[in-house]
Amino acid sequence: MGWQIIWTVLKKELLDLFRDRKAWIGTFLVPLVIIPFVFFLLGNSYSNVEKEAREYVPLAIHGSSPLIDMLAKNPGVRLIESADPEQALQAGQLRAIITIPERFDEEIKAGNTAKLLVAFDSTNTKSVYARDLIKQTVEAYSKEIVAKRLQQAGMSEAAIQPIAADFQNVATEERKSGGMLAGFIPLMLVVSLASGGIAAANDLVAGEKERGTMESLLTAPIAANHILTAKLVAVMMMSMLSAIASLISVSLVFSMGPLGGGDNAAFSFAFLSPATLLVLIVVILLMAATFAGLELMLSTIAKSFKEGQTYMSAVIFLAMVPSYMLMPQSPVDIAEHYYVLPVFNGVALCKEVFYGKVDPMHALLGIGSSLVYVAITIAFASRLFRREGAGLKN
Repeated sequence: MGWQIIWTVLKKELLDLFRDRKAWIGTFLVPLVIIPFVFFLLGNSYSNVEKEAREYVPLAIHGSSPLIDMLAKNPGVRLIESADPEQALQAGQLRAIITIPERFDEEIKAGNTAKLLVAFDSTNTKSVYARDLIKQTVEAYSKEIVAKRLQQAGMSEAAIQPIAADFQNVATEERKSGGMLAGFIPLMLVVSLASGGIAAANDLVAGEKERGTMESLLTAPIAANHILTAKLVAVMMMSMLSAIASLISVSLVFSMGPLGGGDNAAFSFAFLSPATLLVLIVVILLMAATFAGLELMLSTIAKSFKEGQTYMSAVIFLAMVPSYMLMPQSPVDIAEHYYVLPVFNGVALCKEVFYGKVDPMHALLGIGSSLVYVAITIAFASRLFRREGAGLKN
């Protein structure tokens, strides 16, 4: 009987939510359209900046040396004369200023180290590219000089390179794909789980209180726990739909967007195994339940829809902090205590999933502690919800 009541209330809540355009926009439109579009714009923007930086590299030169001739052979390099090169550099009209001392070539011929000064603007991406181009040219020119010096001394280049290191990457193609995703997928996934249910949770309690429909629902011959369970499941479903939409959007980005070409052409989800996929599903379910319980609790506390929106901003913060803190870390470097902290445990397990190997002990700690946090959160939400119902009945 209880489950029939819960199912009836759940259908009513879902029907109301899906009639609301805001729910559709927040759950599906933003992850499926906006996120790929933003990645596409970012990829095109970086590509255009790099293309422009390569095609036109205006430089100002003070002094002379064969090094300049070698530098001028690079595609896009233009030697510009400017009355005020420092001002032109700051204005973006020049990418770099090279100052060559008077006795530069004489110092080189004498076997000494000659120094030159390169001024660039680190806040300008194109100027940084010019710096790198100059650095590469200087290194190539230096290598030619060293080769001549060694030849004059009757030595080979091997004499100054006694050790040659051969670096081999042991990561498989699947792990490379997973490692690339592990940097930002947990952030996107956790934020989607937190934000996807906010509109629903706020509308299902604070919104109903503001519209005056909560009183009639709580005074009906239905247990408050049944109503809360239906609302909890509804919020969880919206959160999980948002998370699934985010995962689909990532697939679209890597398959059709500018990030899908080049080194990422062979990108796949082959790093996922049935075991790791099961862990990922359980983690998503538990985090969705945790956020749903917390959001319903805050929505119950709020006296109005607007006040509920204010409280919900804390949920986004709670989701983002662990994600950003663990973003640069590899699973092998994540400390054990993170697997028992709320949200941190879900992020840490997600990173292990995308690296293709989940430690059984970490999975036990993370899932076990998540179950505890879900129980605590739902218990507090239930207590507040029953108190709200008791207050209305009195």
